[in-house]
Amino acid sequence: MRNFLITGATSGIGKGICISLLQQGERVIGIGRDVTKVSDVLEQFQSSFHFVSIDLNLPLENISEIDTLLNGFGKIHGMVYCAGKEETLPLSSYSHEKVNDIFNVNFHGAFQLLRMFSKKKSCHDGASFVFLSSIMGELGQPGKTAYCSSKAAIIGLVRAAALELASRGIRVNSVSPGVVETPMTAHLFSIIGKEKEREIKSMHPLGFGKVDDIVSLISFLLSDNSKWITGQNFKIDGGYSIK
Repeated sequence: MRNFLITGATSGIGKGICISLLQQGERVIGIGRDVTKVSDVLEQFQSSFHFVSIDLNLPLENISEIDTLLNGFGKIHGMVYCAGKEETLPLSSYSHEKVNDIFNVNFHGAFQLLRMFSKKKSCHDGASFVFLSSIMGELGQPGKTAYCSSKAAIIGLVRAAALELASRGIRVNSVSPGVVETPMTAHLFSIIGKEKEREIKSMHPLGFGKVDDIVSLISFLLSDNSKWITGQNFKIDGGYSIK
């Protein structure tokens, strides 16, 4: 049984990868804010799924639960950072605080957890770290300057960290999805309406993605089948980026 740390574990892709790993017989430590959203997973996998409620908008060095994770479960074999925050605002409406809010969750949390859990005392040599970026990390979109910037920062983090950690056989990669059908996108579509939803869908030649589409790629990157892959950003967007 291997140990994996998953953030954003309460919904969408994060919850999907938790369930996939648990079904493979692995131990999963999930990080999120609302434990009620994973009560079904906790009930089904009582001995192998552990959940810690952490707000990734806060400085992680000051959160005692991190020490519990580091000391209570042994070294990890991999981590998937799925926590994310998205907001659409005109450039002129952004404040320093609003930009920080997005970067805290989308980038700073990822950076700090990688720093903590890539230490020799915390992860095995040959471990795999996977970060969820976005197709918007390479492309632009009006109203999403902070979001696009934070996701682009993830790609830079992956490339530099992959080189720094390669001597221990540790792999660091990112996955950049297009629009995937998750509770978060469902909430967005309920706000923007059906016409705008159809317009966005038409920009994806293969239509919107499913959670399982992204989970399959992440599972590959966590496995030994990808042991010679590092520092890469994998676009999985139904053809959005080639139009």
